[in-house]
Amino acid sequence: MSPIFSADELHNIVGGKLHKKNWNVTGISIDTREIKKNELFLALKTKRDGNDFIFSAIEKGAKAAIINKIPIGLPANFPYILVKDSMQALYAIAKYSRKRYRGKLIAITGSVGKTSTKDILKKMLSAFGLTHSSPKSYNNHLGVPLTLSNIPKNADYVICEIGMNAKGEIEPLSKLASPDVAIITNISTAHLASFKCLKEIAREKASICLGLKKSGLLIYSVDNEYGDLLKSVIFERKINAMTFGSKKFADISLNNISFLNNKSFASLTLNKIFFSDFSIGALGYHQLLNSLAAIGVILSYRLNLRIALNELNTWEPRNGRGKFLDISLKKNLKKIKIRIIDESYNCNPSSLAASFEILKYAEFGTKKISRKIAILGDMLELGINEKDFHREVANNENIKFFNKIHCVGSLMKELYFKLPKKQKGMLVRKPKELISHILINAEDRDIYLIKGSNSIGLSFIVDKLYNLNIDCF
Repeated sequence: MSPIFSADELHNIVGGKLHKKNWNVTGISIDTREIKKNELFLALKTKRDGNDFIFSAIEKGAKAAIINKIPIGLPANFPYILVKDSMQALYAIAKYSRKRYRGKLIAITGSVGKTSTKDILKKMLSAFGLTHSSPKSYNNHLGVPLTLSNIPKNADYVICEIGMNAKGEIEPLSKLASPDVAIITNISTAHLASFKCLKEIAREKASICLGLKKSGLLIYSVDNEYGDLLKSVIFERKINAMTFGSKKFADISLNNISFLNNKSFASLTLNKIFFSDFSIGALGYHQLLNSLAAIGVILSYRLNLRIALNELNTWEPRNGRGKFLDISLKKNLKKIKIRIIDESYNCNPSSLAASFEILKYAEFGTKKISRKIAILGDMLELGINEKDFHREVANNENIKFFNKIHCVGSLMKELYFKLPKKQKGMLVRKPKELISHILINAEDRDIYLIKGSNSIGLSFIVDKLYNLNIDCF
């Protein structure tokens, strides 16, 4: 990779004391588990002191570091910049990088769908130029400046996710990113624990407009009851707007929706006029809606829409976000194959409903009917009514398509007791308690939906089963 910063540049940006000159870095990392060769390690003091991990960074190939104390035993020839506050240094680098960048920048927020919309948009924009985005869901006070700090000098497009857990978090991140296009994917009950009501969440999401450039564009979903609130922000800020969603009055909408062979198909309508049929390489009405938000960006930049739609045909979700994993296991001296729909990264009532729809249409490529099994973990950050939200899952019309439902956690216990007896699987406290049950009871062509909030740890089940995949050996 090409260098993005020199020693002198970084020293001028962050100040402090420069030790060793004439070096360049190809990227900036705050995590030694992910740092790459020739990157700069920026040691932050958060839950743990990043300065304590400098030797690990050096082992991984870090070219230099920004630190706020010199660890005992640091090699004399290792380059560093010693600063008072490494967090301030990160933000200074992010501001400089954003100011230096002259291309297009899109910021995405919303209760669900941010990462998938980002990934869809990146695949589409990459057909037209170098597109930079965070490799993971970097959407907080660390992730956004890190994304900005790593913008390649020759990037044509940059995509930032902007999330929130509490009031007042989106505005400063939007101002830091300074997008020319902002997207609000949707507004739902995610993070309700930090807000009194959905209207407060809507206001917080709308604050992404406060960082929009003059004459910037807001692309937002009409599939919620807060259109008037968003319109008032649009009017007050004198920004442009484009709408998408299931309703026909949206600027970008869908018709003729169908699902086949684990793909989604629809007709694209622009301002009530049919434009083209298209498909995405993933199941789910929600993924079609995510693609509409990305299509809005393509339209706003006047790029070739047919080329962009062609890219959608091969897009697939990432791990933890709906990726299909086929795993071969040995059972009773025979080989069986199961399919996992990995939704282990996030969960709230609206995303869970979307995942149920995926399982409804999921196929295993033959005429034989597969068993459909769910492993559901607690939905977190839902506030005082969290138990009610879990009980209400039992009323979802698509729950009838499951043969068995296993529940993980103290909140999913509320759903478990509402399930019909024939659908009740295991009720456990921790994901690891399910592994032996799955291995003993799995049948050929079973399809498992694994869905829960990230901290519940359902990715443990996905990883454990994948590591047993005999086709990998």
